[in-house]
Amino acid sequence: MIKLQLPPDIIWLIVILILIIYLVYDTYARRPKKTEKIIRERLVCTKCGYVVEREFEPGDFIGLVKGKCPSCGGDLKIKAIYAIEKEKL
Repeated sequence: MIKLQLPPDIIWLIVILILIIYLVYDTYARRPKKTEKIIRERLVCTKCGYVVEREFEPGDFIGLVKGKCPSCGGDLKIKAIYAIEKEKL
């Protein structure tokens, strides 16, 4: 019978490679899954307090007047911009 005798340096190299592969795999396996988010904005009437929620449009910012209130004719201002998960809609 032939005995296979590996030098200690080779054994340590194999152990280190196995450890590196395990750590890389473990790091990528534990990453949280990315959830899709939708950006929304809340508009509030300055006179009567009427509230509307809409999709965010590029260029919008808090304090921007985005139209007239359908109930009293006052200005609708953006009061909040936020993101929610798509699943929660």
